[in-house]
Amino acid sequence: MKNSTIWKKQENGGDKRWNKTHQEHTLKKRLISVQSNPRFLLFTSLIIGFIISACSTSRPITEGEFRESNISVRAVVADIPDYSEELKSLSGKGRALVSEPGNSDRVTIDFEADRDLSLLTIQNRIGIEGGQMLVDQDSILIYNKLDKVAQKISIYDGRLTSLNELASINILDLVNFKVNVEEVRLILESNNFFQLRLNNGAQVFVNKETGRIEQVIQTESNVAPYSKIIYESYGELEGFILPRKITIFSSDEDSRVVFLVRDLNVNPGELKLSIDIPDNIKIQRL
Repeated sequence: MKNSTIWKKQENGGDKRWNKTHQEHTLKKRLISVQSNPRFLLFTSLIIGFIISACSTSRPITEGEFRESNISVRAVVADIPDYSEELKSLSGKGRALVSEPGNSDRVTIDFEADRDLSLLTIQNRIGIEGGQMLVDQDSILIYNKLDKVAQKISIYDGRLTSLNELASINILDLVNFKVNVEEVRLILESNNFFQLRLNNGAQVFVNKETGRIEQVIQTESNVAPYSKIIYESYGELEGFILPRKITIFSSDEDSRVVFLVRDLNVNPGELKLSIDIPDNIKIQRL
């Protein structure tokens, strides 16, 4: 399968190429034109403010008027994209916006993943590589290159780093959240969404029109490394419909990471899913 990094945004009027550079260039030209026409300055400022707010804020789905549905579990689950067989690995680049009590930051992340492992390589705002995180089903190996410290923790053990929410889930499972028929105990519906209530207490909100998952909520009683995931801005790549914006909330809901996918390769060639830790650095197990 040929790799590609071109996204196509899904809209009712047809597919449009997602080209951030072109959009920014067009916006700048319009702003220059407005500066010569003061009558429209206030109006344009309000519109731009609205656009920025809409792009940066995740939209939570409230309970609303949900009622028990007569639709079969199998029919709803069948409409949810499941790429378990076709999507074997991913690589790419994204930006993570971290918000936590007393701190906010932005980092760039290069990622590689197959079904068993995810490798995240983190760079700070000025492009310095600060460390790597290797994630398997149960643990996270963290190598801080700047402090020359290596630690291994359970995915459930608190928040050792600001990116624990993102690193607690395999990237493949994160971008393509799947639901099995056997996991669903009840289906509710509103005008726009199905709400799947799972046996473990989690709630999955599915868009009725598209079949795409837009939100996952974990209950306090369900042991999970996150409390909520919000999926937005789905796009098509090589026939795969995947989210470009993912917001993950910590289990205590005090912190969140907004992950914006910039480049993506599906089923790439050979991956390097390991961390080169110098022999003189001992891995601390916490």
